Amino acid sequence: HDVIEELVGTDASFGVTLGDILFDNLSLFESQARTIALLGIPWYNVIGNHDINLQATHDRYSDETFERHFGPTYYSFDYGAAHFIVLDNIEWLVDTPGSKGRYQPGLGKEQLAFVKRDLSLIPEDQLVVLLMHVPLVDTKDRQGLYRLIEKRPFCISLSGHTHHHEHRFITREDGWQGAEPHHHVINVTVSGSWWSGALNDNQVPHSTMADGAPNGYSIMSFDEDGYKLDFKAAGKPASEQLRIHLPSTVYTRKTHEVPIWVNVYNGSEQSKVEFRIDRKESWIELKKTIEPDPYFIELSKRDENVDPKLPKPKNSYHLWKGTLPAGIAPGSHLIEVKTTDRHGRVYLAHRSLRVTGKPIEQ
Repeated sequence: HDVIEELVGTDASFGVTLGDILFDNLSLFESQARTIALLGIPWYNVIGNHDINLQATHDRYSDETFERHFGPTYYSFDYGAAHFIVLDNIEWLVDTPGSKGRYQPGLGKEQLAFVKRDLSLIPEDQLVVLLMHVPLVDTKDRQGLYRLIEKRPFCISLSGHTHHHEHRFITREDGWQGAEPHHHVINVTVSGSWWSGALNDNQVPHSTMADGAPNGYSIMSFDEDGYKLDFKAAGKPASEQLRIHLPSTVYTRKTHEVPIWVNVYNGSEQSKVEFRIDRKESWIELKKTIEPDPYFIELSKRDENVDPKLPKPKNSYHLWKGTLPAGIAPGSHLIEVKTTDRHGRVYLAHRSLRVTGKPIEQ
């Protein structure tokens, strides 16, 4: 009800689930696949750590149920000018016979050999899109994969797993040796904060993620200039790309002490965020920060008696902050925020602010 229904009629060429299709209950694979089939477009699946047979005694058996329903756990395909490689970076380990198994994020020699062979057939200037579940920066043998892709000028990778949204630009600090940083997207999650929080109008938990962004999905587009990735909040218009957070009422003598926070859901270190008041003042640039979103902290307190509970706040990698100007006159004012993304596209949001000439009682 939260995502599938609004996507009926989509003109997307195909869709991808980036792992953790279901929470350990593999008997629901077919039911879930039939629901997605209502969209009427091809669908690809990436295996996640909740999509494996937890009773398996060896890694080779852990993927059997997934493979029976969806096919191989790593493979490649072309669509248009883009080459897609689906990876399985979930390794299942049983340390001693009879012991409880565990997973670790890894690719293994056999899969890296497959990627090497696959890429040898692909022109170096062709766009390559890697799809995996656990973020690339957390995959133990990622250096081997880096060596295979870092000389390619057009390559992007996407993952899920963490239930937050982040653009990570991998550099030499992580052993990357390419001429330019590698763009890796840790993608927004459909279930958000594991379907937690108060119910929305559709009787579905609002599921706001712990980084303050709403639950949802991404839409990717490809053209001769490369790729673009757009954030889509579930149940919200596509234009809703950011949230302004500040008090509704402030005291005019204290305005310079009032913080303004902006969560740009798809923001990155390459984004620019500015605000102005009443469309008269000049734009004031906000500073990017990495810390928990105060909106989510307040939301967690408001929903503290709701079951299931929201997760603990975590650092947001798409948060900007600043302070209001000093001496804003009493009355009602319009706060306008604009963000410019890495492609030069601009998104706007507005919020009203009441300034009072009398001190506000705490």
